[in-house]
Amino acid sequence: MRRFAAVTVTALLSAAALTTGAGAAQASDGFRVHVLGGLHLKRVDATSGQTQVTYLLCTSTASDGAAPVVHGLGGLKDATSACEELAAVHGNLDALSVHPTWLAPAVVAPVEVRAAGTWEGARVAWGHKYTNGGWLARATGDVFAF
Repeated sequence: MRRFAAVTVTALLSAAALTTGAGAAQASDGFRVHVLGGLHLKRVDATSGQTQVTYLLCTSTASDGAAPVVHGLGGLKDATSACEELAAVHGNLDALSVHPTWLAPAVVAPVEVRAAGTWEGARVAWGHKYTNGGWLARATGDVFAF
């Protein structure tokens, strides 16, 4: 299973690199595909020491006269939703505040997350430590929901 995942991720990242190098691709019928970004995501539960790692590839598509539609691919529960959340803040993870009215529990169970890759051609290297998974979900929504 791990080999399949590794081969799939390699293929996705290769496709992203090729598409990113070409910018946005456009077909003769006006359909456009644009790679927004590709991120390597890591989540570490400090209490148990459990580490989870996955990749996220975000693209947008548009047809003539239609609004762009964001798509996501990766090992998250809802990769498209994660990409939509990132697209809303132009890939700035510090600006994420997906569920600001949620009340997070007072339990101390630290969770550390990291993201590395590119977004709209700019390098991304970001990390943050949250008091628990509730605070993580409150801030980052689906981005670190593995």
